[in-house]
Amino acid sequence: MGCLYRVLYIEGENMNKEIVIDAINLVRKYKSETSTIEIKSAAKGFPKRCYDTFSSFSNRNGGLIIFGLSEEKGFATEGVYDINDLQKQIASLCNDSMEPKIRVEILPIEFESKNILAVKVSEMAQNKKPCYYKPKGLKGGSYIRVGESDEVMTDYEIYALQSYKDHIIEDKRPNKSSTIDNLNINDLKEYINKIKSDRPNFAKNSFKENLKLCGIVDSDNTNIYPTLSGTMIFGKYPQSYYPQLFVACVVVPGTKLGDTGSMGERFIDNKRIEGTIEEMLEGTMNFLRRNMKTSVIIDENGKRINRTEYPIEALREAVANALIHRDYSFKTENAYISVYMYEDRIEILSPGALYGPNKIEKLGTDNMMEVRNPTIVRILEGKGSVIENRHSGIPTMKREMGNYNLPMPEFYNERGSFKVIFRNSFDLSSEQVSMQVGDQNSMQVSEQVSVQVSTFIFKYKELLEYCKTPKSAKEIRDYLQLKSRNYVNNKILKPLIRLNLLEYTNKQKINSSNQKYITKIR
Repeated sequence: MGCLYRVLYIEGENMNKEIVIDAINLVRKYKSETSTIEIKSAAKGFPKRCYDTFSSFSNRNGGLIIFGLSEEKGFATEGVYDINDLQKQIASLCNDSMEPKIRVEILPIEFESKNILAVKVSEMAQNKKPCYYKPKGLKGGSYIRVGESDEVMTDYEIYALQSYKDHIIEDKRPNKSSTIDNLNINDLKEYINKIKSDRPNFAKNSFKENLKLCGIVDSDNTNIYPTLSGTMIFGKYPQSYYPQLFVACVVVPGTKLGDTGSMGERFIDNKRIEGTIEEMLEGTMNFLRRNMKTSVIIDENGKRINRTEYPIEALREAVANALIHRDYSFKTENAYISVYMYEDRIEILSPGALYGPNKIEKLGTDNMMEVRNPTIVRILEGKGSVIENRHSGIPTMKREMGNYNLPMPEFYNERGSFKVIFRNSFDLSSEQVSMQVGDQNSMQVSEQVSVQVSTFIFKYKELLEYCKTPKSAKEIRDYLQLKSRNYVNNKILKPLIRLNLLEYTNKQKINSSNQKYITKIR
């Protein structure tokens, strides 16, 4: 719903009555505020608490605060106590009680025969955040918008904003528990020689001077220490210093954590992947390949080709991004990267939300994205083993998923983490899609749903061939090599029945223990 408001409101456009009315209609339609629309009652005076919303809108995405409606009465218009005094109170709050000061746009409106007041709060510049309510202090008065709620920022969220503002480069932090002897000297020499050939000015420096210039080591008056970047890229065993900087890989026998397999097992496979960034990338990819289904397809030339369940290149880019762009600050040193393989998707979760001013909607576009770990990026670009072309990762993920006729990858910027989801099929089990495909002879489906249906049918073409003779649900699960009853029933069998491609053998008792399924003759 917050996204819909952003469609209605174009950033930089002056607020007007039409925008405000659109916002009111939206909250009334959904009976809820949104991530960018807040309703405040002000019939009996200035609300005792609205500083949290001014802070949260300033810290994330901006938003619209509308005074004069009652959420308790279904967002009915009740007007404000005094339109002039309300404006003065808001100006005083923004100028005197918020740090930094907030500049807002205020618009009095007559709506449904009563006076209401709309206030547009713009997102604050990244290098000025966090915006907080001074009487409560930085830690207690900094808020962030989560859905329709204003939540107090965590210590990590505040630190992430301040470290950006103070230009703290975490990946150059020296590891004073280590020495240069704990780095792989042969790899270092190979890298420095490559850098020398690419950058002739480096040839005049000593080996240790070049290590420092590259951000691999740091030094004081007497000692040389590997940096975090040096340790994570060239270390003999980085986890001896950073034990939690690993990748946890898990295969779940179902569609959610807690699902169990036929023998009661919670995990089909799980592994802790350690080593340098490059070693963890290869280890994670080996784990994914080992646990991924592979089918044989015949190409247009009649050749048999092994096709993995997910495009390997897309997954590799996502895992590499997690390892390169995760937050390596001391605040997240105890957080590891998680890779979950479910029956219907793969989720990759890395510590740290998007860095600085980076936004979800800008990912994979021509917009220049700021980098959290510039030293790691520069070194790996120089090595050429993980990063081949900067900013090409997300376009590659989208392209490869499209080539596989699979849904586009999903990106979620969460509180303190970033998640990427790859799905192995379109979800045709929803009521909306079932209504759209319920009567193919009489309805006009959208282009997107048409593609989803075609892809879904193609994927289960062999299953439909298999079910030309009646098969039980267990026989179908065994054929598909899937263990989850719920997943097969809700994500495969029911959609095929809705598509009029499969039918029950016992239509009178569809939940019969002897129920079987047969391909419908067309």
